[in-house]
Amino acid sequence: MINLRAVIALWALIVCLIGEAQSKLYPISPFKDELATAMFPNERVSLDDCHLRYYKHGRQGLVAPAFGEPAYLKEFAHMAAIGWTQPDGTISWKCGGSLVWDNYVLTAAHCVMDNGTTPDVARFGDINIFSDEDDQYAQQLRIVDIFRHPDHRFTTTYNDIALLKLETNVTLHPTVSPACLWKDNDVRFPTLEATGWGDTGFGEERTPALLKVTLQPIENSECYNIYGTSLRRLREGIKEHQICAGDEKMDTCPGDSGGPLQARLLHNGKMTPFLVGVTSFGSACGNANPGVYTRVSSFFKWIEETIDREEQFTTHFSMDPIYCALRYVHLREYEDDLITDRSEGFISVDSTKAHMTFNHDELNHVVKIDWKNRYVRRNNCSGTLIADDTVLTLAECTSHTGIAATHINLGGPLTPATIDIVETIIHPGYRENSLYNNIAVLKLKNRVKFNVNRTPVCIWNSHSIPDPQLQVAGIGRIDINDLNTGVPFDFVYSPMDTFLLPRASVNTDQNCTIPREFRSRLPNGLANEHLCVGNPMFLVPGSCRLVYGAPMQLPMYRTDRYFTYAYGLNSFGRDCGFGEAAVSTRIHSHMEWLKTVLLPNFRTANAVQFVNPDWKEGEACNYDDDTPAVCTEYTKCPKVWDDFKAKRIVHFCTSLNIVCCPERFVQKDRQQSDELDTCSEQYARQHERYFKIIQTPSAPHIVTLTGTSSTDRCMGSLITKSIVVTAASCAASLNNPRQAVMANGIIVPIRQTVVHPDYDRMRATNDIALIRLQRSIVPSAEVFPACVWTNLTHTPLHLRLYRETPPNDNGPPQMVTMYNTDCQRDYKRKLTADQLCADQVVPETNSCYRNGDQLVWPQPDDGESDPTEDTTATPHIVGFYSYGEQCSESNPGVFTRISSYVEWIRENI
Repeated sequence: MINLRAVIALWALIVCLIGEAQSKLYPISPFKDELATAMFPNERVSLDDCHLRYYKHGRQGLVAPAFGEPAYLKEFAHMAAIGWTQPDGTISWKCGGSLVWDNYVLTAAHCVMDNGTTPDVARFGDINIFSDEDDQYAQQLRIVDIFRHPDHRFTTTYNDIALLKLETNVTLHPTVSPACLWKDNDVRFPTLEATGWGDTGFGEERTPALLKVTLQPIENSECYNIYGTSLRRLREGIKEHQICAGDEKMDTCPGDSGGPLQARLLHNGKMTPFLVGVTSFGSACGNANPGVYTRVSSFFKWIEETIDREEQFTTHFSMDPIYCALRYVHLREYEDDLITDRSEGFISVDSTKAHMTFNHDELNHVVKIDWKNRYVRRNNCSGTLIADDTVLTLAECTSHTGIAATHINLGGPLTPATIDIVETIIHPGYRENSLYNNIAVLKLKNRVKFNVNRTPVCIWNSHSIPDPQLQVAGIGRIDINDLNTGVPFDFVYSPMDTFLLPRASVNTDQNCTIPREFRSRLPNGLANEHLCVGNPMFLVPGSCRLVYGAPMQLPMYRTDRYFTYAYGLNSFGRDCGFGEAAVSTRIHSHMEWLKTVLLPNFRTANAVQFVNPDWKEGEACNYDDDTPAVCTEYTKCPKVWDDFKAKRIVHFCTSLNIVCCPERFVQKDRQQSDELDTCSEQYARQHERYFKIIQTPSAPHIVTLTGTSSTDRCMGSLITKSIVVTAASCAASLNNPRQAVMANGIIVPIRQTVVHPDYDRMRATNDIALIRLQRSIVPSAEVFPACVWTNLTHTPLHLRLYRETPPNDNGPPQMVTMYNTDCQRDYKRKLTADQLCADQVVPETNSCYRNGDQLVWPQPDDGESDPTEDTTATPHIVGFYSYGEQCSESNPGVFTRISSYVEWIRENI
C-alpha cells in the first residue's frame, strides 16, 4: 500500500533539489587531459583553449535527486463512455466522448440522438466497460443537458459536434481528468491517436476494452478523392472544419463515434492529451479508408462560449490550451524518459531526464543583440560570449533593415547593462536572407567581467559529436515548463519568460524535417555546415521558441571542471526542435575562418613563408618589431616550430634549415648536464605525495630571506644545495638579504646576492636574483631543492603560490596561468615575454602578494595524468611575484617567468 502522506511530506525537500538537478544534461567526459599535467601555451595558438583560458570559471558538482509517486493508468483519463439506460436497467454504451471541463463532455452531434432518445449517462475511469474488475476508480454521472451545435443537421455530417453537461463535477483524479483543446487550425502532428470501444473490424464484435489506434492526418483534398459526393450526407465535400486521418491497417470503427482524435503534448515533464478532432464518420473499418473527424479548432470559440454561458468562467482564458494544461498538470502522466522504474503500483522518477527544463545560469553566456535606434529592433536575436570581448552570432542578426547592431545587452545584476560593438565581422560567404554561412563575430568596446553569474562558452573543435543528445537554447514561459512533481500546488497562470534548456537528439539529414516556412532560404537543402536536432514529441503551443544566435550546447568535463561547449548557433526551427527540426549553423564548419578572425597572426594553410637570402646564420634578423632575434638552425628553436604548426608567419634565413629565432628561444649547446638537469632524479627519495603538497602551506624548498630587521623578509626557493632564486625586487626591498631561514627553521648566512644585470626597477623587467649561501644544505625530507621550469613555449596551467603573508592554513592558493595578451588589458605597463601572468582560482578578500612569492608546479612523478594517493611529485619553480595584484583589486599578478632565465642561472651557479 502506497503511503501518499509520506510522499507528500517529502515533496518540499524534493522541489528544493529539483531546480539544479533538472537544469542540464549531465556533463560528459570525452577528454583525457587532467588538471595536474595540463599545459598552457605561452602564446595563443588554438581556439581549443577555452578550458585553459577560462579555467577558473569552470563549474563543479551536480545533484541528482529522484522521487516517486503512486502509478495510475492516466492515458485515457479524459475518455468517456456515453450510454442510454434501457428499461431493464442495463446501459447501452453506443458512443464515446471526451471530458473537456470538470462537468462537460465533448462528443459528436449525431451521438445525442438514437432512435429518438438521448443519452443519459457518462462513465469515466473504466477501461473495460463490460467488466467490474477495473472499477476501482470508475465514476458514472447523469447527463442533465445537451448542447448540439446550432448548425448541425442529422441529414449531413457537417458541424458534427456537441457538449453534454453532467449532473455535477467529476472527482478529479489521475484516472479521471479533462483533456485540453487544440486551438490551431494547423495540425502539424505526423501521427494522431484515436480511442474507443468500437467494433474491431467490419462485422466483428465490439471490444469490451478501450482500444487505441495510431493514424496519420490526410489532406482534405486527398480525403475528398476517396469519398467524393458519394455519401448523401457529404454532398458539399470535405469542409475546412473537418479533418481526415487513416492508416493502412486500421481506422476507427462504428461505436467509436464522438470519441477523441488526439495528440499528447509535453509540458512540465508531463504529457497532456489535446483533442484535435471528434470522431464523426468513416467507411467500413478495416479497409484502410480514412476516417473523418470534426476539427476541434474550428469550434473552439463555440465550445468556450457555451460552457462559459452555463458556468460563468471567472477568467477569460479558462479554455486556453496553456491554462488547461497547467490546471490539471498534477494529474497527468510523466513523459516516458522521466520514469526509471515501475513496481507494485509505484513509479520512480528522475528529474534529470526531463526533455524540457530551464536554468538561467546555464545560458549566462547568451547576450541580446540590440540597436540604440529605438525604431530598429529585432526581438529574438542573441549572441554567444566566447571571450570577454567577443560574441559569436548569426550574420543575419548583425543588422536590421540595413542598420547595423550597435551594442549587446547583458541584463545581468552584477554587470553593466550594455556594451558597445566596435567591430562586426561577417562570414564572407554569407548572403542576405540566406541560411548558408550564417555566422558573424562581434568585437566589444569593453570587456565583460566574468564571474559566477556570467561565464563564456567553449567552442567544440570537431565535426563529430561525442554524445547523441545536446541542449538547445530556447526561451519560453516559466509556468508551462517548470517540472511538476505530481503533487497539487497553488495554480499560478504567469506568462513570464525565461531561458530554457530543452534536451534534443542529433538528427541525420535523412530524418531532419525542415519546417515549411524556412525551405525557401535553403535552395540547395541542408549543407554540411548545418546541425539538425529534434524530438518526436510536440509541445503545448507557446512553450518554447529558439533563441537565434544562442548555442546548441553540452557541458563537458575537462581538467576536473565542466565547461559548456557550443556545437552550433541556433539558426532556424519551430518549438525548439520538438515535433519538427531545429537547425543550427555548425561552428566547426567555419573554424578556419574563425581562426583568421580570432587568432593573432594566423594565416590559412596556403600562407606564404618568407625567405630572406640576405640573412646569414648567426646574424640578427627581424622576428617582429621589438623582439631581438638571430638566424639559427631550426632544431635549436622550438618556438618557430610552434609558430609553423599554429600557421603563423615564419621567416627563414638563406634556407629552410635556418630560421629567424627570438634570442630568448635559442637553445645553446652544452657539453655536460648540471644540477638543474638532474634535479628530479637527484631528490626523488625526498619527494612528498602530490595531495599533501597541494594541501600544505609550506614546502621543503621554500626559504625565507631576512634583512637587517626580522620584520624585513620575503621569499625564495632553493634550486641547488647552495643557491636560492628570488625576485630582484625582493632582494632590493631587504637592502641585500642577510640570512636564509630554511623550511626546517635552520638559519644559513648569505654569502652573495647576484641581481640580473638588466634589472629595471621602474619597468619591473628582468626581476630575478640569485642568493648564494655560506654553506650547502644537506638534503633531507624537510629541506631539499626544487627544480626549475625550463620550457620556453608552455607553462603548467595549475600552479600553487607560496607566499610570505598572509598564512594560509588550507594550503598554497590555487593559481592558473594566463595569456599575457589577456593580462595586459589590466595594466598600463607593457608586459614582456619574460613575464608571466597568473590569476587566483578562488579570489580571496585579502589576497596580498609580496615580491618573491613563489609560483610552483608539483609535477606528478609517475607520469600519469591523474595522480593517485600514492603519487609523489617534483616541485618546479615556475615564477615569482613581481608586481600587480594589490590585495582586493582582483587583478592577475605579474610574475617573473623563470624559464626565460635558465641560461643566465646556469652561467651564475
